[in-house]
Amino acid sequence: MTDTRTEILQKNFEAIHRNGFQGVRADKVVVEMGITKGALYHYFPNKFDLGYAILDELVAPRYLSIWKPFEQSDKNFESVLLTTLDFYRSFAQTDEQIKLGCPLTNLTQEMPPLDEGFRKRLYRITHQMQQQIETGLKNAQLAGEFKLDFNPTQTAFFYLSSIEGGFSVAKAMQSRAIFEMVIVQLKQFTESLKG
Repeated sequence: MTDTRTEILQKNFEAIHRNGFQGVRADKVVVEMGITKGALYHYFPNKFDLGYAILDELVAPRYLSIWKPFEQSDKNFESVLLTTLDFYRSFAQTDEQIKLGCPLTNLTQEMPPLDEGFRKRLYRITHQMQQQIETGLKNAQLAGEFKLDFNPTQTAFFYLSSIEGGFSVAKAMQSRAIFEMVIVQLKQFTESLKG
């Protein structure tokens, strides 16, 4: 059974995904849940504390877990990377998923210019994802599975930017096909890295 605090986080995360952080009324979300506003303010003194907790406790673990298998792999790097790309593809299978976009991308576009606490957290998540990809690419080079003639740092940023940018463009164009094209191109690019 989920505790009240976790339920508040999850329901507000879903509301933020639909409406953006600025468009959410956390007090209304908890009333719809049948929880008092007092319970909300007991756990989160203000909306920003709630937002920070969502980033720290829900968003960061979810997104960092995506790249962990690639970062920690010691063989079959191409297969693990392609599986990771397919996992991202699963986030864009329905019209609703495309309409709402990627929660991380949405918050990254909305909040950093408005709040330093959000900016720092979103920077940390994005930077850690980039480092996970970079580590996997370096390990693949060291294992002889990927060529040595590419820069792992730059290539990691390329993967991350392509995926998150693909979500953004697909959302703007309301097209699953756009995101599918991004994944197909990243898979072809991955083929070119093989040693």
